Amino acid sequence: MLEEFIHITEKANKPREHSQQLPQPNTLQQYKEEHHKVLCINSKLAVDLPETDGLVMEPNVHPSQWMTYDGQGNDTDYRIFFHETSGHSDLSLRQCCAIESAARHNPDRPIQLFMRSPATCNSGNSPSSLHSPSWLKVLSRYPNVAAVLLNEERYFAGTPLEHWYSKGVWRTSRFQMGHLSDYIRILSLYKGGGMYLDMDILTLRAFKGAIFRNSLVYENEAMDTIGNSVLHLERGHSLTSELIQLLSEEYDPEAYVYHGPDAIAEIMNRICKLVAGNPKSNECSNVRLLSHRHFHPVPAMFSHMLFQSNGNLSDIETLFQIKDSFGLHLWNSISLREPINVDNPNQIVAILARQHCPLTVSRAADFSSL
Repeated sequence: MLEEFIHITEKANKPREHSQQLPQPNTLQQYKEEHHKVLCINSKLAVDLPETDGLVMEPNVHPSQWMTYDGQGNDTDYRIFFHETSGHSDLSLRQCCAIESAARHNPDRPIQLFMRSPATCNSGNSPSSLHSPSWLKVLSRYPNVAAVLLNEERYFAGTPLEHWYSKGVWRTSRFQMGHLSDYIRILSLYKGGGMYLDMDILTLRAFKGAIFRNSLVYENEAMDTIGNSVLHLERGHSLTSELIQLLSEEYDPEAYVYHGPDAIAEIMNRICKLVAGNPKSNECSNVRLLSHRHFHPVPAMFSHMLFQSNGNLSDIETLFQIKDSFGLHLWNSISLREPINVDNPNQIVAILARQHCPLTVSRAADFSSL
């Protein structure tokens, strides 16, 4: 019933306050001992450290033959990009689905996935070793997608955030992965502009029109919280410059959200005179504020409804909430343990996955994590 409903509604429409369990902090000495002059691909495979920002990963091609990536001056702010900062060298089904859906609905936009290199690996190169995980095979089917294994140290070098990165205080924080994620997405906007998406944003339709240019998105109906899970800023935008300066000057390893949504709120209040709950108070004509309905139609506290499998009336009401949205935030920080039952005819997220990331769904059995 729900599957029929969602196809009908689509046809008619055509023309962090929560945290995951955090890892224990590492010491700077531990990092220095683990750091190698190689770029780890996974726990068993490495390549020589490139003199560029990274390597473009290709399935069925030996990593020593991967093309180099240099983001300085070569990126377009028409791109859509993601950052995977765990260093696990793998994607879950829902992460792969997020990237595939963005590529599928925006074939005219470059899609970039930046992968963090694992901290440790076997430094010996094996000529017979290939790196062809299922997620890479899926994404390589889309000609507009590039998965880049980052040379992180080089990526930060020569930027206002180089000192923050190289000093390494963030590595001692229990929030280190979240802080790196907050910093590196702003760094990418600084280096090349574009549209950043979190890896739990499922794209539902093409991002067409001026509204997606130089835009921030409210996370709730009250319009008092601007998130950093969806951002577009063109290269050289004044807001990016302000954020970069703030992040370079003020770092608190014990503050979980200050370097993300709170930093944006501070800059928007100071520079644009934006008052929480009153989007009309925004005095910056070069920054658009989008309603939560564009990407966050289902509030975080109700994210469990996306994973229900009984197909009741509340599910139909939820579908009505998202039918005009451009993307759907799955709120991984809350819903990560909820399974996606890709064959279930009534689970909302499964219905959407089958429609918006069919190649990922077709290889669901290959993913260790859904």
